[in-house]
Amino acid sequence: MIKAVVKIFKHNNVFLNWIITYKYSFIGWAAFLFYEIVIVGLYTGKLANPGTYIFHYLLNISIFYFHALIVLKYGLKYPKQIIWRIPVLLFLEVAAYLCVTYITYALINKYTHIISSKDPVLNTNFYIGGTFRAVYFIIFSTGYYFLITFIKERKKTELLEQQRLNNIIQLAKSENAFLRAQTQPHLLFNTLDFIYHNAKENSPVAAETIIALSSMMRYTVDSKHEEEFVNLRNEIEQVETFINLHQLINNHSLQIQLDYEDEVRNEKIIPMVLITLVENIFKHGELKDRSNPAFIKVVADNENLLIETKNIAKNKNFEVKRIGTGIDNIRKRLDYTYGGKADFKHYFNDNEHFNVKITIKRQNILKDNA
Repeated sequence: MIKAVVKIFKHNNVFLNWIITYKYSFIGWAAFLFYEIVIVGLYTGKLANPGTYIFHYLLNISIFYFHALIVLKYGLKYPKQIIWRIPVLLFLEVAAYLCVTYITYALINKYTHIISSKDPVLNTNFYIGGTFRAVYFIIFSTGYYFLITFIKERKKTELLEQQRLNNIIQLAKSENAFLRAQTQPHLLFNTLDFIYHNAKENSPVAAETIIALSSMMRYTVDSKHEEEFVNLRNEIEQVETFINLHQLINNHSLQIQLDYEDEVRNEKIIPMVLITLVENIFKHGELKDRSNPAFIKVVADNENLLIETKNIAKNKNFEVKRIGTGIDNIRKRLDYTYGGKADFKHYFNDNEHFNVKITIKRQNILKDNA
């Protein structure tokens, strides 16, 4: 019983929502029918029986929406064909209206005379009168179609304008946030610089650690690194600073080597590649085994720039598929920037040493940075 009541309520709610959605259409038709039936009928002194009104206005309202929602939509779909498509469709539409009117009238009169006691007759009055009523509602329907189309386009324009304003607002917020982000690091760097100068005499090691940290942070937050290539010397300098910082913290007990050729310092590369690889070594590598030091190697030949790293993993069960976002981001950035001209590999050998190998075609680097 309860389920039945709920079902009826939902059905009525759907019907009510439908009525609300098309309330203006119902109001318009009510006003039109009141005018045509009541006002005109009282003025002329001629009122037909209800069946006549129901029959004819069901047909007229049907051709109204058929013309607006189907004929015009299909006829105006191809602008170059409008000149012949619209006349043909209008002719067929009027012909169909006359046929449906006659056939439906005849079938209803066969069983009941709720429309009229007389059977329909195909004569001049039928064709002229039917054509006039069809064209009459087609004209109204055409106006309705263009009005609805105008309203839809206006709403679409307003929506696009609102989206444009929202984009402007978001851009302004982003620029404001960027300025705040720039101000905050600037304050931090000034503070670190103040601490460095005050600690330099009494605690040289702490002062050196502070200046190394400040240098790395400046490089990391430099916004231009997100867009441009950098000289490899910048990456190498940051790696050296990074290693030195960790050596200071660990009393120079870490076993890690950085090997590079002088000529590679002038190579161009996307930023934060080398430093990310070294961060990954410090995060996952065992760096206190003297017999197995970690190493970073950067070399170049006539064709390729080669970056290699190798280190013992802290966790012997560490799997390649569990590589963190840093390594994965490097791979994606290399693919995006160099496409097939860069090769990125990471793998384990002897189930202990984790290896990374990046090969970039030098011709591609020079072309991208010419």
